[in-house]
Amino acid sequence: MQRRNPQSLRQSSGFTLIEVIASFTILAMTFMVVLEILSNSSANTIKSSERTQISLMAQSKMDEVGIIIPVEEGTVSGDFDDKHSWYISIEPFEVPYEGNVEMSFAPVELFKVSLNIVWFDNRGEHRSAVFTTLKAMTPDFEAGGLG
Repeated sequence: MQRRNPQSLRQSSGFTLIEVIASFTILAMTFMVVLEILSNSSANTIKSSERTQISLMAQSKMDEVGIIIPVEEGTVSGDFDDKHSWYISIEPFEVPYEGNVEMSFAPVELFKVSLNIVWFDNRGEHRSAVFTTLKAMTPDFEAGGLG
């Protein structure tokens, strides 16, 4: 029977304990990075969905100005639901004019419409978004606009 050399057994015996621990450490760190990426991705998806919902609510409410909500100086407020409230402020908007032609009347009146939507997010934090636009209205000439 042939005897094997103890050094040849030692070289072919597999991985050392240090190599196994190092590989598990690298695997665990990689797994943690992947979980962090997935967690951030999920949070960003929730934020994006919330912002899309707020934008759609704002578009809907801005479309009501001039149809349901009269375009006149003042404020109006209300609730979309239990979580979302809105406030609209309407004020006249003067356009700076640097021309040399005198005009006794303007063909349109501009109003600045500011919509503020307020809500509480999933973490209970107070959030708000402000949307602003201009609405053009023709003046009521019969009520004394032209004379």
